[in-house]
Amino acid sequence: MTAQQLEDGGPLIPQPAMTREALRDAVRRIDMASLAALDKECNEAFDRAAETGAINPLRFFLIKWATHVAIHRWPARAAALHEAERTAGDPNAGEQEFRAAMETSSRILAEAQREIGQ
Repeated sequence: MTAQQLEDGGPLIPQPAMTREALRDAVRRIDMASLAALDKECNEAFDRAAETGAINPLRFFLIKWATHVAIHRWPARAAALHEAERTAGDPNAGEQEFRAAMETSSRILAEAQREIGQ
C-alpha cells in the first residue's frame, strides 16, 4: 500500500476471500482490536455447526466478518459508520439527525454487502 493510496482515501487492503484464514488475516491487519471477537465467534460458529450438523452458523460467521472487513478496510467508510452509530444512539439527537444517521448506516452496510457479493 503506497502513501498516495492512503492519502486518496483508498482501501488499506484488498477485499480478502471469504475464508476464515483470509478474514482473520485481514482483521489482524486493519482492526486488531476486533481479532479476539473474531476468534471467539469463529469457535462458537464451529461448535454450533458441529452440534447441529448445519453449515449456516459458519456461513453467517463468514458473511458477518467479510462485511466487517469490507467496511473497515476503508478508513473513511468505517469512520462514517461509527459516527452514524454514535448519532443514532444519542438520546439528544433530533429526528432529522437520527434519520440521516440511519440512512448513512444503511447505505454503508449495503455497499459492503455488494462488495462481498451478498
